[in-house]
Amino acid sequence: MARVTDFITALSALSGVDGYVLAQSNGQILSHNLTDAVSYLPWAKTLIQRCTLLSAGLNNDPFRGVSFQSAGRFIHLFPIRQYHLVVLQPGGSTNPQLFQHIEALIQETVERG
Repeated sequence: MARVTDFITALSALSGVDGYVLAQSNGQILSHNLTDAVSYLPWAKTLIQRCTLLSAGLNNDPFRGVSFQSAGRFIHLFPIRQYHLVVLQPGGSTNPQLFQHIEALIQETVERG
């Protein structure tokens, strides 16, 4: 659990992170800072699963994440082994590279162990 805490601390320190949910793929929430964290999981899980299949079918590359805009904010979804990460970013955020920064943080965390 220390690794999860370290990851969340680093994630929360990134400029532009407005909220997050980190859950196991079975839906068990490990960490979040949203009042409605559970509401994100069903559709996030479905979208991650479908994007994973689509990515494998199109170019046989591993799916690393997806980002879209909804209700004036960005929503970033990432598969991390047996986990799902949802990150919210305000639409007027001063960090246009947040998706890439999160992806780099995930890669660094996965490579460590």
